[in-house]
Amino acid sequence: MAGLIVAVTSPSARVSLTDLMTASLGLDVWEVEPDHLVVQADEAQIGRLEAMGYGIEQLQMIDPYLSRFATDAAVSGYHTVATLEQDLRGLAEAHPELAELREIGRSVEGRPLWALRIGERRGSTRKIAFLGCHHAREWISVEVPYLLAEHLLLNSSADPVQGWLQQSEVWVAPMVNPDGHEYTQTPAHRLWRKNRRRNHDGSFGVDPNRNYGYMWGTLNGSTSSHVASDDTYVGPRAFSEPEVRAVRDLVAGQQFTGVLTYHSYSQLILYPWGYTSESIKDASDLRALRELAEEMERQIAKVHHKTYTAKQSSKLYPTAGDTADWTYGEYDAVSLTVELRPATWEEGGFILPADQIRPCWEENRPAALEFLQRVLEQPQDGVRGDG
Repeated sequence: MAGLIVAVTSPSARVSLTDLMTASLGLDVWEVEPDHLVVQADEAQIGRLEAMGYGIEQLQMIDPYLSRFATDAAVSGYHTVATLEQDLRGLAEAHPELAELREIGRSVEGRPLWALRIGERRGSTRKIAFLGCHHAREWISVEVPYLLAEHLLLNSSADPVQGWLQQSEVWVAPMVNPDGHEYTQTPAHRLWRKNRRRNHDGSFGVDPNRNYGYMWGTLNGSTSSHVASDDTYVGPRAFSEPEVRAVRDLVAGQQFTGVLTYHSYSQLILYPWGYTSESIKDASDLRALRELAEEMERQIAKVHHKTYTAKQSSKLYPTAGDTADWTYGEYDAVSLTVELRPATWEEGGFILPADQIRPCWEENRPAALEFLQRVLEQPQDGVRGDG
């Protein structure tokens, strides 16, 4: 795979890193720090950055990075499309009184999208969704929601889980982008991000987490692009992708009071908005979301002493058409995005070593349970939303 991992710095106030993320350069932004960005770029992109006045430090070529992290051992412990379906079926069959496996849609290439409904009663007004793997290369984002579903079922006879499942429903869809995930099974394609839509220009893929309808298409830069070949291509229109429509229809049908979406990497807990640097206008909503994110940050740190940082999504970088903006903006749902391990590309970046699956889940378990408790036990009106 061609390309380089580079650090981009700004030598003067005339060329800001913020401007770089909103420029249409097709960069694959991996990390955002106050004084530099880590991006994957090719030689032509690097030449453009240098011509614009940015400083470039080569960190590693992509091929050695893949050789180091995308090993056979790195695959073990992670689900494939097939083994995820098998294990979700196993959970449903082992707990028929509580769990039901639902096909919520089909992907571009015809693969089913699975959601596990967990709860004693149907039609509850309290429902939460946990979503994973909008982005193909983020394998750990499949494992954490899957392990959460397993945990809820294994602990369904003890409080607080028993009480939650008696009064509410939890829906877990660990793999929103099965085509992309399947495509990443070979090292050459391990860093693929999008789905596998064939675009009008012959390129492939739409970024599912830029294809939701709230404020869709209002940005055009490296982190939300209208160029089909870019990694963050927003698609030809909102909800153009069947995977995203499947989530849309699930949310519309179930009217979730909370939605938590898992991604990787960077160890962050993000709350809306992503499309604007302005804060949520409703002060009580903003306070509730920020306090929940900060409490989840504290809960995570207690387990393995890992630092996850709570912040507004756009303070990482601007995104339009993402899941959390949409579920909060359209449905007033308590909406957060968790960026899982690791913190940096040197620790694996998008290719988290398999021996970290379990500790990553262990530290995120109390945070997920905090999310469940806050949403399921909050006053019925919950957050109200700006739009």
